[in-house]
Amino acid sequence: MTETGVQPEPADEQTTAEDVGRPSLPNWQKRLNASTGHRAIALGERVKRIAYLFQGNVAQYKSLVAKLQDPAVSGPIFDVRHPEAHDKLLSEAERLLHNVLTAMSTRVDQQRRFMEKHFHDDSVLMNEYGGKVASLFKSDPQADFLKGLRNYITHTQLPVAQSNQTFGQDSCEITFILPGESLLEWKGWNSAQRLWIAGQGDAVAIVDAVDTYACKAGNFDKWLFARIALKFKADIDGYVRECAEFNREHDRVFGS
Repeated sequence: MTETGVQPEPADEQTTAEDVGRPSLPNWQKRLNASTGHRAIALGERVKRIAYLFQGNVAQYKSLVAKLQDPAVSGPIFDVRHPEAHDKLLSEAERLLHNVLTAMSTRVDQQRRFMEKHFHDDSVLMNEYGGKVASLFKSDPQADFLKGLRNYITHTQLPVAQSNQTFGQDSCEITFILPGESLLEWKGWNSAQRLWIAGQGDAVAIVDAVDTYACKAGNFDKWLFARIALKFKADIDGYVRECAEFNREHDRVFGS
C-alpha cells in the first residue's frame, strides 16, 4: 500500500506468464545475427556485391553505346565541323572500357579470395567452382583476350578506340572497335591471344566482346549465389523462420 492507501500498479519490469521463457529482444537479435543462417545470407550478398562492381561498369559502357543510337545525340558528335566532340566521345569510351577491364580483374581476384577464405574446407564446392571457372573462362579465347587487354592497358596504354557506323536503309548503328593492327604491335600477347586478335579481321568488336563476357560472368555469379544458398539451405530456412518469430514478438511488445 502507498501512503495514500492506493494499491500500486505492477512495475513495468515485472513479467507476465506469457513472457516467461522468452529471451529479451536485444539478446535474441544478437543470437540471430550470430547464427549460421545469417552468415550464409551475408556470404550470398557478398557474391552479389562483387558481381555488381563489374556489371555496373559494363552497364555504363553499354549505356554510352545505346545513347549513340539516338540521332539527336550522335548527330552533333559526328559533325565533321566539330571534331572535338568526336574526340571527347572516344576519350569517354576509353575511360569506360578501362573501368570495365579493371573491374573484370577485380571481380576475378576478389571472388577467388572469397572462395578460398570461406570454403577452403569444402572440397566438393571448391571443385565445382574451379571446374566451372576452367570450362567457362579459361578455355574461352575471347575471355583470354580481355584478360590480356587488361594487362595491355596496365603496362602499355589505353587501346586506341574508334567509332564504327553501319548504315542500313533507314537506320545507322554505332559502336566502338579496336583496330587489330595497333593491338598486335604489343609484344605482351600470348600466342592464343595474338591468334584470336588476328582472326577478328581489321578490328576487334570490343563492345560485343565485353557484352558476351558480362553475360557469361553474370550467369556464373548467379550459379555461385544459388550454390551457396543450397549448401546452407537448412540454416537459412531456420533463420528465416526465427526472424518471423522475432518480428511477431517485436510487434507484440512495441505494437505493429
